[in-house]
Amino acid sequence: MDAQQQQKTTAANRENTSFLLFPPFADPTWAYVGLPTLKGYLGTRGINVSIRDYNIEGLSFLLASQTTAGWRKKLTARLHALTKRQRLTTYEQMEYWRVAEALPLCRDFGDCLSVIQDPQQFYNKKSYLRARDGFEDLFQVMEGVFFPFRFSFNRADHLLAPWDFQLLDYYISKQRSPFAQFYRRQLVNLGQPRFIGLSLTFVSQIPETFYLCHLIRELFPDCFVMLGGPCIDQIVRNSSPETVSRIFSYVDAVGLQEGEKTLEQLLPLLDAEKQDPKRFAAIPNLMIKEPVTGTLCQGPAETFDLTEAATPDYSDLALDRYLAPDRLLLYSPTRGCYWNKCSFCSYGFNQSGRHAYREIPVQRAVADLRAMQEEFGVTNFYLSSDVLSPAYVSALAQEILDRGLDIRWSTDLRIEPAYTPERCRLLHQAGLRAVAFGVESGSDRVLHLMNKGINAELIRKINRNFHQAGISTSWMTFLSHPGETGQEAEETLTLIDQQRTMVDQFIAGEFNLTPGSLISSHPEQYGIASVYHTQGDIFRLFLLFTMAENNSPSPDHDSLEEKIDTLSRRYHLDHYPWAGSISTHHSFLYLLHFGQRVFAQPWHRSPRKSPQKGRPAPLHSKFSVEDCRRREQTFMNRYLGEALQPPKNGLQAPLSFEHFHHALGKK
Repeated sequence: MDAQQQQKTTAANRENTSFLLFPPFADPTWAYVGLPTLKGYLGTRGINVSIRDYNIEGLSFLLASQTTAGWRKKLTARLHALTKRQRLTTYEQMEYWRVAEALPLCRDFGDCLSVIQDPQQFYNKKSYLRARDGFEDLFQVMEGVFFPFRFSFNRADHLLAPWDFQLLDYYISKQRSPFAQFYRRQLVNLGQPRFIGLSLTFVSQIPETFYLCHLIRELFPDCFVMLGGPCIDQIVRNSSPETVSRIFSYVDAVGLQEGEKTLEQLLPLLDAEKQDPKRFAAIPNLMIKEPVTGTLCQGPAETFDLTEAATPDYSDLALDRYLAPDRLLLYSPTRGCYWNKCSFCSYGFNQSGRHAYREIPVQRAVADLRAMQEEFGVTNFYLSSDVLSPAYVSALAQEILDRGLDIRWSTDLRIEPAYTPERCRLLHQAGLRAVAFGVESGSDRVLHLMNKGINAELIRKINRNFHQAGISTSWMTFLSHPGETGQEAEETLTLIDQQRTMVDQFIAGEFNLTPGSLISSHPEQYGIASVYHTQGDIFRLFLLFTMAENNSPSPDHDSLEEKIDTLSRRYHLDHYPWAGSISTHHSFLYLLHFGQRVFAQPWHRSPRKSPQKGRPAPLHSKFSVEDCRRREQTFMNRYLGEALQPPKNGLQAPLSFEHFHHALGKK
């Protein structure tokens, strides 16, 4: 941020006392839609809030030469200290090989940012891949500096243990956040805020969100602090009362479900000279602690009427700072899922029935898109919704054409018979260039078990209609749904292989049991004998399960992985958020530039240069990196065999931060 922009921001902070923060770690290639949506709505009600995206601003801090120079000093000092030991404990061996491998990679990573933001270099595949690999090196360096924690653009976790309060306390008290210095500088610039709301949208934001809450409490003891977003909603609804109560040692309130009406009623009350606790308790979707008794009160549940929605307001965000050469904005014309029957899904509050499918009227939606295009100079959009219904997306496309709106967009759709060749051509004409389908399986029996309402023949037909209309298609599939046989898992990979000339991207993931899904609510119907958590999973985010003994034998995972690898080598596939991953900014830009088949062929990768060249060599040591890695793997295999075992008492497996360190102490 240059000096002039800093002065403008500081001046604006003096005028504003209400802030909405988006913490790291999340996709830095675009601005997430949630907070601009809230700001736009509140602005129409005469309520002014300011957004701060610490996810992208913090990345600039990580890439600063002063930051990486400090990391190099820390890594060098730590390697010196470990090398002087006569022997290393198991835990020190884990740290040692990460520090030793991180030190040669530590450099100025500013060139990576330059390539990703440059409209010429970005589309040079060799340059792009070098920059992409540079960012991956950055995270490997951070893994050494901040051991035992790991980071990426969609991950912030411990080496092994799930987040519980003991682990969070360790993370905070030891100042293990990579953004510790950055936060203090940014928060001081907020002046004297009376309200700060933090959006906990993704699991990867958990440690930084709680770190920020703790720091805000320290710096602004009188500030009203609130959490909102899908992740905290899921945590509060699934966790024990004791866990929820502990969350309120970090914040004053939690917003459940959608936040428009909650903030519309809450923020004016904070301005009142005399605050009536009864009025706070009546605010919809708000959970708050009663000031006298300390009990938690929850306001009435309310589903937001999208006819009241307003145009998202991205004006607080420096859109050219994001990791892309061109702007792309997110917009949510619908909320919820009109199908809402899939066995495995709890995304977006769907299975609870509290987040019904709703649509912004198409004329309003197109007017919103035009307004954002004109104000922010944007041509590319991602319609960030659980799913759009066939009738709605067709009406939206026709309205785009009727209004002469020249945009390019992508979204997620369901496989539906309504998508005829004519309708697909209409969508392409209106600017749709990429679509992601939740195909899930290539087996008709498994699709029926999932309640998908589709079959393999319909998948082939509808995908062909989109592909032939010039719209890139991505298939999202997964294996090991409860009850799936090995042969049925292979049917999914066979279907992708058979259709690969018209499948432009794919992912074949692994089934995970999610809280709130039909399977987790009725496991016995799917052959599941027990559902349990680990002791450290106090937020109830990672369900584990065992299948009944009489259920079908498990698929051969090694054989399936080999088939996935063979199929993947015919594509250029990558993980989030890089080009080659599904429904990402970079992938969309590459599709627009090179065409819909850009990822349906392998990319040539130049051999990576040795990390030693031009960098400090690691110290000579009597400890072998390979030996340390091997011993860690041996320990992990033995430890996880115990730590993830289904509990005999039917409650919890023992894995936790405390249990992990206790096990290390025995070695």
